[in-house]
Amino acid sequence: LTGSAAFFAGIPDAVLVANGPMWCYFYALRHLERQCPAVSSQFYCTQADNHAVVYGTEECLLETLDTIRRRDCPSVVLIENSCSVSLIGDDIAGIAKQVDLNCPVVYVDSGGLAGGFAAGYRAAARAYLEQMPLTRSNGVLPGTVNLLGCTMGYYNADNDVQELKRMLKLAGYQVLACPGAGSSTEEIASMTSAALNVVVHEELGYDLAVLLNERYGMPYVSLPPPYGLQGSLTWLQSLQQHVSGGSIDLGKVRQEVSILERKVQAATLEMQRIWGDMWFEKTLIAAPGSVAVAMAEAVRTEWLDTGWLTVMAYDKQPSYPLPDCIDTFIEATGDSQVIERLLTELEGGLLLAGSNEKAILQQKAVSNVVCQNIALPVYDEVILSDRPFMGIQGACHMLERLWNQYIAYCQRRR
Repeated sequence: LTGSAAFFAGIPDAVLVANGPMWCYFYALRHLERQCPAVSSQFYCTQADNHAVVYGTEECLLETLDTIRRRDCPSVVLIENSCSVSLIGDDIAGIAKQVDLNCPVVYVDSGGLAGGFAAGYRAAARAYLEQMPLTRSNGVLPGTVNLLGCTMGYYNADNDVQELKRMLKLAGYQVLACPGAGSSTEEIASMTSAALNVVVHEELGYDLAVLLNERYGMPYVSLPPPYGLQGSLTWLQSLQQHVSGGSIDLGKVRQEVSILERKVQAATLEMQRIWGDMWFEKTLIAAPGSVAVAMAEAVRTEWLDTGWLTVMAYDKQPSYPLPDCIDTFIEATGDSQVIERLLTELEGGLLLAGSNEKAILQQKAVSNVVCQNIALPVYDEVILSDRPFMGIQGACHMLERLWNQYIAYCQRRR
């Protein structure tokens, strides 16, 4: 339910309707609001009660759609059923036709307990393309790309997307569209003019890239997201192999990386003189698959020293090869006892995850663990600044956070 809503919440001229009880609606709204504060203005709920769950949601759905017709002028409307409503079998498309919305209506069944956030996002993206076909391009624009698999439903995601766009612009690329993360329906419709589709988060965007390739012949590449200074430069160099023409030049990027490397080196040497090397015997990274795998490489090759490095993905393993720096890879959908054991054994280690994993540490009374938020849900931190985790600027931000956490950890141990 939340993943489906997240894709459409990232389309500013779309309207969302959760066809179900208020509890389901507020679950999704709470998840999305922190990353996309204005989402409540485009997100409605039919407030289906017990009577509607048994006898059908036609009455409350028609009332909600009529409110949208009078208040909004959306380019597309998403209607997604919650679990209980999915059991009824209402003809949602037929009900929607009774209201003259003057725009396409996309229907997604988000019921059932199978599949998580990524599955809902993928289902919504596919349903969108079924109802909103793209404009076929007369030619490819040199040096242009689309970013696929971005979302406001990941932690600090908006800042990360803006940093990716900034880096690409600095290198001479032009981003035409970023469906599900800020692009309008008009921008998405024109995205076939791009020279390449770049999959940022594979668990979200890979299926969409394949679909666009099959229907519109658009080439794509799926790479680990760029974390760290060298990781960001490598990411841009990989894109350069797939996109030609335009004014692509990594000179300015290399210059910025070089300046920041000197700044990082000076600050790191100073901290090492006082606090020693930033070292952890064990590190556990728990996040969406693409985030966890890519961040693991930056952690081990650029940011700190660690012994055993474990990656726990909230979904399946990405299709690209796992970096050699990962000692253990597991899926969070696996044995919960294994996950609890890994967290219990993290005494004196580093945890990069969200509040769910930290809650287990508290339940098991595991202390002296340095915790850094990188994934939702997060209940003990607020981010109001424009400071990303990804990209060139994100590399400095993350290293700053890790050093400050490590210094506080050393002070507690004294």
